[in-house]
Amino acid sequence: MELRQIRSFLSITETLHFGRTAELLHLSQPALSLQIRALEEEIGARLFERNRRKTALTAAGLAFRDDAAAALSQLEQAIRRAKLAANGKLGQLRIGFISTAGREIVPPIVRQFRELNSEVELSLRNIVTAEQVRMLETGALDIGFLRVPIGEHSALDVVTVHSEPFVLVIPSSHELAKRKRVRVRELAGQDFVGYERAYAPGFHDLIFGILRDAGLAPNVSQTAAEVPTLVSLVASGMGFTILPASAVKHNVASVVACEIVDRIPMCEIGMAVSKRFRTAVVDNFRSLALNELGPGRTSLHGNRR
Repeated sequence: MELRQIRSFLSITETLHFGRTAELLHLSQPALSLQIRALEEEIGARLFERNRRKTALTAAGLAFRDDAAAALSQLEQAIRRAKLAANGKLGQLRIGFISTAGREIVPPIVRQFRELNSEVELSLRNIVTAEQVRMLETGALDIGFLRVPIGEHSALDVVTVHSEPFVLVIPSSHELAKRKRVRVRELAGQDFVGYERAYAPGFHDLIFGILRDAGLAPNVSQTAAEVPTLVSLVASGMGFTILPASAVKHNVASVVACEIVDRIPMCEIGMAVSKRFRTAVVDNFRSLALNELGPGRTSLHGNRR
């Protein structure tokens, strides 16, 4: 039994006219009749009663029509879904992001991706960098927006998608709060609140490298795993910190962000995917994100994307 035979049969049930159906299907009438005869032989029953005046469905034809239409509809749906999946437009996509990416990067990309790929189920979670790396490497996460550098992780493909300057964050009551531009060494001898290394080792080491290059060996009064918590700690007077500028852009806490005069690295966010667990839907999202965030960005592993 062939699909073309079933399609031809269902078309005739709508017109009840072999000649008209043949024209609609771009077949000769004898070819259409052969298809129906072959279908009837396969089923073992006549599906149509025909004479010179009319064509009518037999009892067998009526019984076969509804189930055949449902089966064909299911098959066409299966074909459609298979094509969507092959093009990365069907399935589940698990996305992890750090808090900065959750504000600055992820929302507009996710919104556009949903508009273009309505049948992809998205799962979004705020996850610290180190946990994202672990989940990506084990296949528990599909896309990660995390702080870079992350060190050598050959199983991951990481591309920088966002960069911004670091700023010195100090309490609004601090003597330097009225200054717009400050050198890091001007905070010598004062307490520091820092990002917990276990949650983003590369980010932690980058910040402490900035302090070290400025000749500071700060007394760390407190660490935290989230950037908003660090801002709150600064506001409470527990010390100063160094954070990406966006971390305090919309903050209402009693803190001031000062531009750093020293020549220091930029703060960067990368988009990471697993090389081992990559799927069509992952590549679809990744391509859209790279297109939206800027073409031709440089991979952290040295390749142009």
